[in-house]
Amino acid sequence: MDDARLIAAISAQLLQDPPETLGVAVSGGGDSMALLALTADLARAGGISLHVISVDHGLRSGARDELALVGDFCAAQKLPHHVENWQGWDGTGNLQGAARAARYHLINRWAEELGIATVLLGHTADDQAETLMMRLARGAGVDGLSAMAARMQRGGVTYVRPLLDITRAELRDYLKSRNITWADDPSNEDTSFARVAMRQALAQLEPLGLSAKTLSGVAQNMRQARDALEAQTVLAAHKVASVQAGTVRFDLQPYLALPTEISRRLLVHAILWINSGAYPSRRGGIAAVQAAIQERRRVTLDGCQVTFTQDHMWVFRELNAVRDTRSDLGALWDNRWRVSGPDDSRQLQVAPLGEAGLATMADWRDQGLPRDALLSMPAVWNGQELVAAPVSDAPNGWLAEPTGGQDSFFAALQTRQ
Repeated sequence: MDDARLIAAISAQLLQDPPETLGVAVSGGGDSMALLALTADLARAGGISLHVISVDHGLRSGARDELALVGDFCAAQKLPHHVENWQGWDGTGNLQGAARAARYHLINRWAEELGIATVLLGHTADDQAETLMMRLARGAGVDGLSAMAARMQRGGVTYVRPLLDITRAELRDYLKSRNITWADDPSNEDTSFARVAMRQALAQLEPLGLSAKTLSGVAQNMRQARDALEAQTVLAAHKVASVQAGTVRFDLQPYLALPTEISRRLLVHAILWINSGAYPSRRGGIAAVQAAIQERRRVTLDGCQVTFTQDHMWVFRELNAVRDTRSDLGALWDNRWRVSGPDDSRQLQVAPLGEAGLATMADWRDQGLPRDALLSMPAVWNGQELVAAPVSDAPNGWLAEPTGGQDSFFAALQTRQ
């Protein structure tokens, strides 16, 4: 693949109106160094102001030498290069996951400070293939096996992966042709990391036709299938779901008539919207809830409860998940509710309505909500005294709304497209 085609691959992902200012994240490895060199040519030709960022995770002594390599290249190209240092690893949990989260946080902060709306990342077809194989080994479904998104939003920054159709070998051939030096991270040979072990396995499978290009193509096919399923899920949501006081209500018979995968996606989305989760429960847990739904049996999962009233199925916050959750007025309660009102006294706190609060409401049945759903609703308390239950009885001047409003349930589905 010649230089022009590589540059064209990057340009295509910047759409028809390239930004005036562009960021690129560079580690010093071959993939990111190739991206940097190609983007530098593109920026120079298009009059784009290019900024470079590297993150030193403080985990390897050789990382500074690798970032110095990036700095030397940027100096030669007269490009601003910024290094962020991360010192947040406490030695517990998933190292690579923690480092990845920190990396995005630091890049986001840098980009927003400089007013950079678009940052390029150097993920390749090989990364696609390795990710697919890792998730296949975990028994992932369509979503897990689908390709990385070419574009994704984090806060006010759009991340673009323009090299997803390009292999690691093609990029290294390019670097060699330009006499550009790159660094090889020694951890790339450490098979205790699942990705490294899968990378080595793929090298053995390539003669059988399971190349990075082939598997990347499979991931792209799965992405298209995922997009189609999500589009159908949006349509189904508007037909069978409604939102009432922060709970999700499904018309039971139409919901049960949906294809299993669509009803599963709706259920997962409802749970994530209610518990503010970033990731869904494992498929086994969701499957158990689906089985309970078929039997109209009340069930809980991930701090949410599913129950039934006549022709409806309800998904709402479980009381046990928020029983001890407290916040000041105006602050975010349970990561989704904001309560405000005419009295902002410091002694007032937001806590769940609970049994004690519900006992003071003789007309709670008039709310049209399951009793258990009301128990987990935010209420305003002055010590042991209930001041207001703004979700369920809407007293004068008090307001409680989930983040983004009631329509955010449907908006969040649209955003995933």
